[in-house]
Amino acid sequence: MNTAVAIPVYNPEPGLKRLCEELLARGFGTVVVVDDGSTEDLHRFEELPPAVRILHHGVNRGKGRAIKTALEWLKANTACDFAVFCDGDGQHVVEDVAKVCVRAAETDSVVFGVRDFFRKGIPFRSRFGNIWTSGVMRIFFGCRIGDTQTGLRCVPRRLWDAMIALAGERFEYEVRMFPLLKKLKEPLEQVPIDTIYIASNRTSHFRPLVDSVKIYKALFSKV
Repeated sequence: MNTAVAIPVYNPEPGLKRLCEELLARGFGTVVVVDDGSTEDLHRFEELPPAVRILHHGVNRGKGRAIKTALEWLKANTACDFAVFCDGDGQHVVEDVAKVCVRAAETDSVVFGVRDFFRKGIPFRSRFGNIWTSGVMRIFFGCRIGDTQTGLRCVPRRLWDAMIALAGERFEYEVRMFPLLKKLKEPLEQVPIDTIYIASNRTSHFRPLVDSVKIYKALFSKV
């Protein structure tokens, strides 16, 4: 599979090793983990398969910066046609990662794995934040996206430079992708994926107030 997997990580969860092993077994030849200045459970990086490339930030710089770091390394060191980003905390299963990549290869476009926020058992902050932001995207940007905060995204190589140059270092970076895609007239595909939360989304590093302010500020600024 000519798609690289990039996993931004801050303080690795127990399931990271299994995820990497399953990705390699599924045929992903390039798996990159970006350690975004982790301070806890560092031994879990040492437990990863030797085939996994680990990139380190000396301090926590944010998920957006981790994505850029992965893209810069992939651009310089691989010939992959696509890069797929997924979370390392157990919220994404390998079957869904592969499904998103297959759709990207078929359409040669950006593909997001989207969750169903109307199912029972969805944590309130995840349900409210995504539904509200999806409404904002539809009203102000004409973009119908079912999951604005999904971390499962597959991007073709032709967009890597634009993503590296895109402003934003933390969670707001992912939302700024929508105005960017509209500006570049790039289609956006959506694939349904499983909705998995661990301990009511305990593993999330999203700060509802601070990061929400940054997200909306980013949405209404120029790309």
